[in-house]
Amino acid sequence: MAKRFTDTTKWNEDWFCDLDIVEKLFWIYICDSCDYTGIFKINKKFFEFICQTKIDIEDFLFNVNKDKERIVLIKDNKWFIKDFIKFQYGTTLNPRNNVHKSVIKTLKHYNILGGMSIEKVNDGSNKPSSIQEVEHFFKRKGSTTIQAESFYYFYESKGWKVGKQPMKNWKMSASGWISRSSKTKVNNKYLSSQIKAMKDGI
Repeated sequence: MAKRFTDTTKWNEDWFCDLDIVEKLFWIYICDSCDYTGIFKINKKFFEFICQTKIDIEDFLFNVNKDKERIVLIKDNKWFIKDFIKFQYGTTLNPRNNVHKSVIKTLKHYNILGGMSIEKVNDGSNKPSSIQEVEHFFKRKGSTTIQAESFYYFYESKGWKVGKQPMKNWKMSASGWISRSSKTKVNNKYLSSQIKAMKDGI
């Protein structure tokens, strides 16, 4: 069973209070029956059948949109509840979220994106803006410019991908690079000291 938020404040709003009892019921029916993007395929006969009453669609639309546009008529005999997405998902949609991604696709299909804001994604790779940014990060972590350049050019040559997947967070990858580099230095120093000790003992 699908679950969603419901606006309990509507009972205190004049536009809702001015609707007759059947129109109130129809509004609740629409909000519960629309899809996850707030799009409702008109099914007047089904509503009248399950509620055993009649509804005048034209009067309903006029009364609901009288002081503010709440329902927009779109193609394919469908309606769009304008504030549904903002109420369910907030004012900004994140294309990296699978649900939001699907919502964005549907809104674009019906050309009803409106005032919704879409979070900008750095082409899915989250790469640094420049080699200087990488050098600054490595310096803050106590590493060297040489290591920063090695890291930058290594992943630049790979299109900032880890395997076949876009890098999610270059700073985390850089931290891992620095950590592995430090361990390698320690191991090299230990090996050199052991070789020196062996030579001194000969």
